[in-house]
Amino acid sequence: MKLRVLLSAALALCLAFSCASGLAAPTRDLKALEVTMDEKLLTLTELTVNAAILQGMPVEPGGTLRFSGLEKGETPSDSLVACVMAWGVTHGALPYAREIAPEEETVPLRVPAAQMLYDRVFTSDSYAFPENQTADEIAAVKARHKYRTWYAGSELNVKFAGKQEGPNYGVYIYSAEFDGTDVTLLCDVFATTGEDFHQAAEDVPEEALTWMYNAEISLRYAPEKPFGYTVNGFSFSPAYQDGALSQWVYVENTGYEYSVNLPTLLQAVSAKPDCRSWQNTDGSVTLTIEAREGGASFDDALAKFLLAHPAAQVTQERMFSSFYCLAEGSFTLVFASEDLSWTYELTMTFPPEKQAEYSLYAEIIRNSLSVWSLSNG
Repeated sequence: MKLRVLLSAALALCLAFSCASGLAAPTRDLKALEVTMDEKLLTLTELTVNAAILQGMPVEPGGTLRFSGLEKGETPSDSLVACVMAWGVTHGALPYAREIAPEEETVPLRVPAAQMLYDRVFTSDSYAFPENQTADEIAAVKARHKYRTWYAGSELNVKFAGKQEGPNYGVYIYSAEFDGTDVTLLCDVFATTGEDFHQAAEDVPEEALTWMYNAEISLRYAPEKPFGYTVNGFSFSPAYQDGALSQWVYVENTGYEYSVNLPTLLQAVSAKPDCRSWQNTDGSVTLTIEAREGGASFDDALAKFLLAHPAAQVTQERMFSSFYCLAEGSFTLVFASEDLSWTYELTMTFPPEKQAEYSLYAEIIRNSLSVWSLSNG
């Protein structure tokens, strides 16, 4: 994402987006962030995510991407360090003494320079760089990592990081909690085929963006370090099922006057006009939109919902005559007004272990649901 404009662009997100395909991809609405998303923190986050993906790339073509993660305070592996340095150096996130020519596949990286770059990034300072390797040992490393980044002796292979074909990866930070020592970031990771992968997610055209993973990143507050933080750990979720927003479908119900965008992983299982339902192939995800006859006041509908769900944490949007509740494994959205002919309730249930993925879809669906009489009024 474009680091210099991320925060200002993200805070300018609209509460709703057009139901027709638009230029910009929809994202989560931002909640309160406990730390300032300055350029240094965002650069370190982007570096961490791209290095983790690079590390997870298969050694041989056609293999499966596998994330290993980094436990909090753990000393990173040499392959992760190599990926951090390769991506950081080639994309300008880490300083390097000379410009790398596009045709170069390796750059010399002496141990003192490597240690300096390492100290900029990681919390742990106990990493031992490979030194005094024989020619055969270095050749073995090169052979083992022929199709990906490696670090051996005084050479860093940057071909995969700098000249990879396929998507580039950006991050959309939607939560940042600070406990006085560490910042815990929650991010949606997206892939884009656009030439400028530094774009913020909300600036990328829908057809060029795919939501890929959820990442949780722990950063140690270190104001004396160049980034202001160091990487303390990270983990990734399994791949999102239907993060390609250009594959979503526009659904409208003319009889009950609403429209919505839905992911293609959901197929209609009930076409009853006043209560339509969709499910995924294994039935683990269900979405229902019910239009109940007769309008109800916002306060009455809210009181009825809270009576049935006393522990629910509800977000009210009175100006849109709606409220919603995101809970573990479920999402509910209600439109209620005495000016409406119907009271609308959208409910979605999904596996709790996929909370990060489906909470993203829920926000996109919520922002896309249009009750026509409200939209026209």
